[in-house]
Amino acid sequence: MKIVVYDRLEDDLQQMIQKAADGYTVVFPESEEALRETGFDAEIFYGFCHERIFQFLPSLKWIQSSSAGMDNHLYPALRDSKVLLTNAAGLYGSHVADQGFALLLGLTRGIQHFVRNQDQKVWGGSKSPMVEIGGLTIGIVGMGGIGQYMASRAKGFDMYVISVDAYRDDRPNLVDELMSIEQLPDLMCRSDVVMIACPLTDETRGLINAENLDQMKPTAYLINVARGPIVDEVALVDVLQQRKIAGAGLDVTEMEPLSEESPLWELDNVILTPHAAGGSQHRPRRTVEFFCQNLKKYFNKKPLENLVDKRLGF
Repeated sequence: MKIVVYDRLEDDLQQMIQKAADGYTVVFPESEEALRETGFDAEIFYGFCHERIFQFLPSLKWIQSSSAGMDNHLYPALRDSKVLLTNAAGLYGSHVADQGFALLLGLTRGIQHFVRNQDQKVWGGSKSPMVEIGGLTIGIVGMGGIGQYMASRAKGFDMYVISVDAYRDDRPNLVDELMSIEQLPDLMCRSDVVMIACPLTDETRGLINAENLDQMKPTAYLINVARGPIVDEVALVDVLQQRKIAGAGLDVTEMEPLSEESPLWELDNVILTPHAAGGSQHRPRRTVEFFCQNLKKYFNKKPLENLVDKRLGF
């Protein structure tokens, strides 16, 4: 059996995988060319197996993705194959939630304006109202691992938490109200903050559309740290330009990298970060430790954790 690890890892993490491999061959190709040469007989793959390289791995039986989101993995060849796919869901929640609240606080405390003033050596105030988030209602779209971390942080700020989710009806303790996805319009009109935490699937693509955006309060903020195509970007730009909502914090956009021609760059009620929410000093070790635990299950023919339903997309 051969295991391919296609990710840049420190030596101690490579050694952790080799130890967990229990004597099986582990290779760490550092380029796509090296991967093609060493991966043709690999049974297990760790990392991001994009469509271009999948065709060079005919012996694969299991892919452990180092990512939580699966939208870029579910190309037809993999989706229609018998290859098992597991993801890193639950390992990203804390720092993705941190990014969501960093964007929110940047908007509510006018940080983007102060940073621009700092660049110009200007001691001046914010162009937008300073908003205290305690007591506000946050609406979280999607109550999986990331959504639950968002709820935890929201409670730390003394916010009222409502959420919609398409697949669960058990309300987590930190959520005040859990509603069905059909009640999304209710969430949009009640929330002072709408924070998106759902995966990108056929059902969620364009979920936050012009009609839903028009239902938001003029004082409300939209935060997206999930996937860009969940939001109709043209409609979002329109409500931001017309000041129909207070602002948006976006770690993701419909097309990435964001085009230089996008009007989002010029809007003073927007904070943009370049799909950076997944970054954390703890991320590599967490994902490798999880992979090693799943390796043991695989060797012992036990069910794998975080097995993805390739038809549903998560």
